[in-house]
Amino acid sequence: MKLIGLTGGIATGKSTVASILRQLGGKIIDADELAREIVQPGQEAWQEIVDAFGKEILREDKTIDREKLRKTVFQDEKARKRLESITHPRIRALAQQRMHQLAAEGADIIIYEAPLFFENEVHLWLRPVILVACDSATQRQRLQERDRLNEKEIHQHLKAQMTLEEKRKLADFIIENNGSLEELKRQILQLWQKIQQSS
Repeated sequence: MKLIGLTGGIATGKSTVASILRQLGGKIIDADELAREIVQPGQEAWQEIVDAFGKEILREDKTIDREKLRKTVFQDEKARKRLESITHPRIRALAQQRMHQLAAEGADIIIYEAPLFFENEVHLWLRPVILVACDSATQRQRLQERDRLNEKEIHQHLKAQMTLEEKRKLADFIIENNGSLEELKRQILQLWQKIQQSS
């Protein structure tokens, strides 16, 4: 069984890469999905977030309005760190639980997909790490088109993460996603074969 990390900067195409790796047979554990799971109403993390940020972040059905919460924490670094201190340890614990579960089921290659992989120092216990990267202009354009963000919001989002330059230094494999989907698939296939052949 091989355990691999997958990360990328915001809007670099990490989810697309994860989807292609899943088609090739990789078992994906998605940190974003785990994050949604741990904040369901009634969960410990849900209660702590409500205590920290108030009931105004809740929808009528008591679920957390992620968009409202996201806007709050992106404008306030202290608030973001508070949220991360509540969610990140729980996401990691659940991820490790899922890894053991998939390994017990006989999975060959398990891929842990997380946006803040290096920021949360997951690379210190999980290697190798694949980074999905692109050039700065492409990243900004995708953020603008995908999330309809203005320049100030784009800057805030990029500032909240480690730069792609720093991430490149820490990654074991880099997939450059500046071109077509075909070019992306070709790179992934080459890397997949390399991973399968490695001991």
